[in-house]
Amino acid sequence: MSDYTHNEIYSQPEIWNIIIEKADQYLAVYETIKAECSQNDLLFIGCGTSYYLALSAASVFSFLTGVKANAIPASDMLFFPEQQLCCSGKDTLCIFISRSGTTTEVLRAADHVKSHFKASSCAITCRPEGKLAKQCANSFVIPEADEKSVVMTRSFTSMLLLIQIMAAHRAGNQIFMNELKKLPERGGDLMALYKKTARTVFSKKQYSKYVYMGQGPFYGLACEAMLKVKEMSLSASEAYHSLEFRHGPMSMVDHDMLLIFFISEKAFKDEVRLLKEMKSLDANTLVICERADDEVRSAADFLIELQSGISDYARLILYIPIVQFLGYELARLKNLDPDNPKNLSQVVEF
Repeated sequence: MSDYTHNEIYSQPEIWNIIIEKADQYLAVYETIKAECSQNDLLFIGCGTSYYLALSAASVFSFLTGVKANAIPASDMLFFPEQQLCCSGKDTLCIFISRSGTTTEVLRAADHVKSHFKASSCAITCRPEGKLAKQCANSFVIPEADEKSVVMTRSFTSMLLLIQIMAAHRAGNQIFMNELKKLPERGGDLMALYKKTARTVFSKKQYSKYVYMGQGPFYGLACEAMLKVKEMSLSASEAYHSLEFRHGPMSMVDHDMLLIFFISEKAFKDEVRLLKEMKSLDANTLVICERADDEVRSAADFLIELQSGISDYARLILYIPIVQFLGYELARLKNLDPDNPKNLSQVVEF
């Protein structure tokens, strides 16, 4: 059994540092794109993990720049583009995201936009040889973030970091950019804690279902975390906007369920209220937050405090390695190979 997934999860702070060091190169590409397109609207387009990345990316870009940004699955852009693009999409930039650059729906959607609309497009990928990088006039390529494993881990956080850098540049927000520069060091400091907590979670029991919750830019993270535990460990998992969980899904809460909370500073009060309510229903709880207060500590069975000193929108990727390790550790506990998940391949082509 190989161990690509573990090593790729663990390598993330190193890759983040490389991206920050190469920021000027990426921003030169972005300036070229900006000169060609007014970018009154942005569409982030991907499949699976790349779509969940797009959800958080769109939230960050809108917050920082004031530009309208949305996320859309590549299949919807292919079959129902009119939901997002009018006949003349000349003010829209379509950003296609694909680790491999060979995902069928992404390639077909990019070709459809080029053929039928006037929207500009660019690619974010990890493989310069992929068809997507060649299909789009401008491409952001992060070869250091590419992976041998099937499951996307460091490619998710790395491509999201790149988009955060682009948004900070577009906004002229040096404070935000300086926050991003702190991520590699803080991520490296947290790695041992991430691994320890992931193992502790399963030291006494496994759970029948895993539910991940986050608001705003954290919802995309919750979706991605849901997918990681499902892909690697073949476990039942769901993701919700945090307070939406109260509108029906909470009926399923019991002591065999693990609820994972991505708690923000902006919605802290209400998210902690939800946490306490779910704990009163006998749920098992894992909380990931910047800093915990006494209420969080009393309601959290497992707790990760990032203590980064970095704001909500800038520290997003710090939440991800712990949930990746959860999927990895559970897979190993169930005698599954996280490098080769059932029914999956690195690239979805048809």
